[in-house]
Amino acid sequence: MKTIKSALLGAKTLTDTTEEVLLAELKDLLKEHRGLIINRLIKDLPTYLDYKFNVKTTKQLHETVKQLLVDLKHDAVDLDQYKTVTNQVLARAVTHLTNEPFYIEIDAYLAPSVKPRELKFA
Repeated sequence: MKTIKSALLGAKTLTDTTEEVLLAELKDLLKEHRGLIINRLIKDLPTYLDYKFNVKTTKQLHETVKQLLVDLKHDAVDLDQYKTVTNQVLARAVTHLTNEPFYIEIDAYLAPSVKPRELKFA
């Protein structure tokens, strides 16, 4: 048995009978954790966009980013995005899951759609 400790999910145990089973369970757990982070972002999206991308939210941008986040939330987790976590889970009995790799994925996913607009002077 492997244990994953997460501030959002608590302590979860994964079956490690085979590596395939372990990685399948890890994918599900990472997707659940990512979903909780995305739900929190959606609740205060203007603040996050201003903080992370230095952009003020318009109604159109808000809806676009919200839909992107919902799409990402429902997408399968690519373990290549989480190699550090995967390696830790494979090597250790207990892994502490941080939010950093999730924000890296989310920010990279949103960045092309949230480019700061050029200012135009009249």
